[in-house]
Amino acid sequence: MNKRLFLIIFVSVLILGAVIISFAVKRNNHSNVSNEYVYDSVDTSCYYSEKNVLYLDGSDILHLIDTDSGKDIVYCDKPNCMHEGYSYNNKKPSCPAAFFGLSKSGNVLYNGHLFFLGNMTDEDLITQYLYEMDPNGENRKKVATLRGIQDIRYVLYRDNYVIGGYVNRVVLNDAGQIINDNKPEAGIFVIDLENHKVNKGTILTGEEINITGIYYEDGFVYYTVARFKDDVSEAVLADASERDFEDFTYDNLLHDIYKYDIKNNENFLLSEIDHIHNLELHGKDVYFTTKDGYYNYNISSGETVSLDIVGNVAPKDKNRFRGFTKNGNDLYFSYLNDNNEVAYFLLRGTNLKELMRIPNESSFIMDCICGTSVYIGYYDHGDFCLGVMNINDLNNGIFNPRKLRRYNEENQ
Repeated sequence: MNKRLFLIIFVSVLILGAVIISFAVKRNNHSNVSNEYVYDSVDTSCYYSEKNVLYLDGSDILHLIDTDSGKDIVYCDKPNCMHEGYSYNNKKPSCPAAFFGLSKSGNVLYNGHLFFLGNMTDEDLITQYLYEMDPNGENRKKVATLRGIQDIRYVLYRDNYVIGGYVNRVVLNDAGQIINDNKPEAGIFVIDLENHKVNKGTILTGEEINITGIYYEDGFVYYTVARFKDDVSEAVLADASERDFEDFTYDNLLHDIYKYDIKNNENFLLSEIDHIHNLELHGKDVYFTTKDGYYNYNISSGETVSLDIVGNVAPKDKNRFRGFTKNGNDLYFSYLNDNNEVAYFLLRGTNLKELMRIPNESSFIMDCICGTSVYIGYYDHGDFCLGVMNINDLNNGIFNPRKLRRYNEENQ
């Protein structure tokens, strides 16, 4: 390839990247398109909106994917930038797409700024910061400090608030010193973007405690917590892992549902559920499965109802159930049938519709639905991929995803 052709291609890539970033910023500020970002339940540095995906790659370089075109670009518009991440020999990366830290989350474009939650300093491991920067990633500054927080997850940007959950495997005393004689901690935090004030809800404790979901609406944060019963110690867990850990978990794991009032800084336990296989928070609805069936707990009414329509088609073996996904009032679920196929269903009111059946090795899992974009994880020729489907295709039983990421290539 001659130098002139290389230069043309290089400049074209830069221009394309700048154009895609510019469109993302404009959509975030002015468009009618839904651009509220939704967190990934596994990858704490991946966020979805209807038209974009933002994620950190294995080198902690920020990428933006344009969902319509499938274009994946490094979130940088600096000419001649090599996009080098943080390393021992590059402790101050000049690329605005480079981030680093032990805990990384909240890398979202919101209200004309790019934000990031983490600790990009050599300071202690139990302090995190909210970084605010220009929409192109330049001019970073710390705007809020979160003390006594180790790992952040499930971050939302709503109504000028930054809301997230945290888990501390390293436990602190009142003086901020690391101690090891208490059980792990978990909780939520809220940052007011007007004054950068930080509020933390009640600190919860328990063996293997985790925040499992967060939802915000009208000044209230709803969140779910999984933890073992108070009488379960680390030694008991170690002993149980040598026996039938699945039965032990079913008998001893608790799932709590909380409501946090931001204005009054008050935390309320709404319900505690035990003897269940799994629990999912979708808006103000909580879905869970037991050995007996499938259930819905509605936060607004406080009522629990049996989902008999689901139970009539879903397997009695709950290990074959693939979980729920919700979009408005539409409830989607899937399970592995006796023919080694994954069957997908849509429950709309009392009407149940089977959408499609796909061989297990080619099946997909729904990550989330943002507007008309359905984000899925699936295998393509042995590689695990992130893809997107149109909601109309899903509802009509058409499986024709656009590939957005191939995770195997990123890990090489």
